[in-house]
This record gives sequence, C-alpha cells and structure tokens, in this order.
Amino acid sequence: MLALAKMLAVQLGKSLQFQGIDTVNSQEIPVNHIKHKTKITYGSAIALKLSSRLHQPPLDLAEAICVSLKTLNTQGQYGFGQIPRDVTVYPLSSGMLQFIFTDRGIATWLEQLLRHRWVLTPLRNREISPDQFELQYSHARCCSLLSLAHREHLIQLEEPNLKAVLPLKISVTSPPIPWLTAQGQLQLTQSYDYQLLMQLVKTVDALFFPLSSPNWLKLAAQLSQDFQQFYRYCRIWGEVKQQTPKLAQARLGLVLITQVILQILLEEKLGIMAPFEL
Repeated sequence: MLALAKMLAVQLGKSLQFQGIDTVNSQEIPVNHIKHKTKITYGSAIALKLSSRLHQPPLDLAEAICVSLKTLNTQGQYGFGQIPRDVTVYPLSSGMLQFIFTDRGIATWLEQLLRHRWVLTPLRNREISPDQFELQYSHARCCSLLSLAHREHLIQLEEPNLKAVLPLKISVTSPPIPWLTAQGQLQLTQSYDYQLLMQLVKTVDALFFPLSSPNWLKLAAQLSQDFQQFYRYCRIWGEVKQQTPKLAQARLGLVLITQVILQILLEEKLGIMAPFEL
C-alpha cells in the first residue's frame, strides 16, 4: 500500500469493524497529513465524525479505536504500518486521533516505494516544454545523479542501458538501502532531506489516495523545488561518499523515488516529457 494516508484509513476501517461498527469505506474515513518539524504525522477526526451517530463522547470513541488498533496488531492482522511497531497512535483531548510514524516505519515505506514495479504509460509526444523546463530539468538531474551513482557502485540499477528505460529501477539483487543508522534512526535528518521526504509523502498520498482533485502542476512544481533545495544543500559525493557512504546511499534512494514520482507527475498527469537528460 503506497499511500500512508490510505494505509491508516484501511487500518481505522478494520478497527471499527473489530468493534462492530458498520461505517463508511476507507476512502471516506478522514485522514489528513499534519505538518511536523521532524516526524511524518497524520490526524483523523473519525471519532468526532461518528460520535453523534453512536451516542458516544469523541474521546471515549477515540480511546476505544486506539485499543482495537493495538489488539488487531497483537493478533497479527496487519503487515506494514503495524501499531505500535511502525506507528505511534494516541487520542487528543478533542477526540482527534494522531498518528506518528516511527523511523523504522518510514524506512520500510521508502524501501517499498523503491522496490515497487512501476508500470507507466509511454508518452507519445516527446518534446521539451519551455513553460515547464524547470520541472523537466529536475527530472533529468535525478537521472544524471543516479546514472553516476550506478557507475561508481554506490547503488545498483537494473538496466545496463539506463537511457533507454524509464523509470529507473533498483536491481532486484541489490541489498536494501541503509535508510537507518546503526542506532535505528533515519539517516535523512538535515532539514532539506526531510523537506523532500515530506513532499514525497504528500505527493504519493495525492497520487494513490486523493481526498479531492489535486493540482498536479502545483504538486510537481513543489516537488521539483524541494528536490533542487535538497540537491543544493544535501551532499552525496566527496566527504559524504568517503566518510558516510550509507548516508550517500540513503540520499540516492530518495533521489530514485523522486525520479519515479516526477515522471508520473510529468508524463501521466501533465502530459509533459520526463527527459533522461537535457
């Protein structure tokens, strides 16, 4: 399940069913991203939404949902996104539920995105768009970084003729990306690392669990801008490659996911060529 918001909505639906509550489908369960400085955080007002219908105070209902989520996890009902292994959940006094993904949970999600076998519809009109050159430049820059990393054996991509096949894919025989430190903390701790990660979370949610009609151009422009900031301030080569190669690999993993998501936005949502190089 690629969208974190969808995963949470599905789990909330299972929790309500476990309590014998016949509710709406997961697409209609409110789950919203909450801005946070250092953690991937979501909120849900499902207890507030159901409290009047069930004649229960929102906080009591939210606490019951938390208990059932943990019970289902104990029974082995969940895979990725297990509560509390990958997600910390707790009720607020208002009755809102808050979900905070652990570093391990985010690392698992990133690796899932990286290993997903993307199938994209080939774009017929293969032209550079002067109006959207900046977006295309960001995509080409991702490809350039990944091609160099492949040649320098920092990561192993699947196709030997990289230019011929997009999106780029990590080799099935390649070991997992070292997203976490030896202490189990996410490698991506600089502000621009996190900014790009956050935008990827929001964009994947919009692609695979849209709660409204997304503005694809705005999402692509923001992802492109965040990638450019990441590229400017988050080093991969030089001292980082020599002294902390696992951090370099984690950043390249983020670049690979960015390349795929940018290609989807450009070609499938905006009808614009996603070039390998410019």
